[in-house]
Amino acid sequence: MLTLAEMICELGTASRLADADRREATFRLVTRLFAYHYERNSFYRSLCEEADVDPGTIATTSDLAAIPLLPVRLFKESGAHLLLSRPLEEVELEIRSTGTSGVPSVARRDATTTTAVALALTAQYREFFTVSGGAGLFLCPSPGENPEMGLAKVLNLFCGLLDESHYALRGYSFRPDEAVEFLAKRQGSSLRHIFGPPFLVNRLLDHLQETGAGPKLDEDSLVIMLGGWKRYTGGTIDERRFRTKASDLLGISPANVRDMYGLIESDMLAIECEHHRKHVPPWCHLSVRDIADPSKEVRNGARGVIAILSGLNTSYPGFILTEDVGVRTEGRCECGRRGQMVTFSRRLKGAEVGCCAVNIERQIDALGAVGSTDVPSTAGSRPELASPPS
Repeated sequence: MLTLAEMICELGTASRLADADRREATFRLVTRLFAYHYERNSFYRSLCEEADVDPGTIATTSDLAAIPLLPVRLFKESGAHLLLSRPLEEVELEIRSTGTSGVPSVARRDATTTTAVALALTAQYREFFTVSGGAGLFLCPSPGENPEMGLAKVLNLFCGLLDESHYALRGYSFRPDEAVEFLAKRQGSSLRHIFGPPFLVNRLLDHLQETGAGPKLDEDSLVIMLGGWKRYTGGTIDERRFRTKASDLLGISPANVRDMYGLIESDMLAIECEHHRKHVPPWCHLSVRDIADPSKEVRNGARGVIAILSGLNTSYPGFILTEDVGVRTEGRCECGRRGQMVTFSRRLKGAEVGCCAVNIERQIDALGAVGSTDVPSTAGSRPELASPPS
């Protein structure tokens, strides 16, 4: 049975394990941390006691659905520090994301979690993209400018795999001419990649289309995106049309235009393979819940609210009920990898349009200008932090 360290260092092997072996390995990681947080976190243990669940009741993979989840909105509350299983002084990193409400979601991580997540993400980048050298054009703020922005932190990890990097967004001012110049100067001498949220990559593509400027990229160049397809204005970028547009204007295969799905409160980053299937890493378990009653899990292939259970996080219980609607599938992908895959559909109706990318777009537009009721039941799944158990 692979350990967590072996999963990270041998992700190619771990991503191709037989289904039974992968489920057992993931189950072991998740239940180990469930027991860890149950013992150390009085707030979380109270949720478990209310649900009549303890480490002894989680015996098989099917039992993972009984593990109490933290609704993602708790990370926006003033008492979010009560979610921690480690002392506040042991927090090494705070990651923030702000959506349309302007209220930031704050995820705090200790040294152990920070190290594990950094290694895990780097392993995923190597497994799915084999990035090693070349030049990266980043269409997002730099971590130096926005040190707590989750999107900037996650994309910036690519810099350690590249020879050089350039950020074409500074002070929420996007410079498409500067981006084009960076790509043009390295044509023929360096493999070039583009990183950023879909809306900003789309703005660069619009600039290329309108001006007729800009070199084609290289055959092995990648366009790697994070941040979602929903815009703060309420509109949505069509993924298929976007890939075709990027392929035509940049001269690369649509298979090299890849998206990633994650949220700062979770340790999961689901990365698209060349067949545009988003793969859940083996250190996380994905569950999809009934929209009307998130305590109930729906079958594979059915649409529902995405829940993520992490086997990495020692800072707080990484068992998160998101506000995203999607579908979980499982099995063998055309790329050869096996395991869980996720398809994001939309945000819950009534949920805030919220992520780093949404806030970036809103800030850019503000600078340039100087735009149903299927919420999950609250029963047993949306605790308040104002009055923690003693």
